[in-house]
Amino acid sequence: MKCAFCGGDVKAGKATVSVDTGERVVVVRSVPARVCDQCGEEWLSDKSAEAVEKVVKKAKRDRAEVEVVALAG
Repeated sequence: MKCAFCGGDVKAGKATVSVDTGERVVVVRSVPARVCDQCGEEWLSDKSAEAVEKVVKKAKRDRAEVEVVALAG
């Protein structure tokens, strides 16, 4: 697969996703993603995006102001 932005090669890798909800900041590390080896652009699968969303929802429930976690698996 080629990167839509720069034409580089896109390969399986890991991403760090930061979400600022306005009330809290959630950082999820080691998220499975497709990553361009040239520009670093990242794409998440639906499964990875759902996993990140679950972490953000948990941080909201726990009322965490800052949450930094590594995605298991």
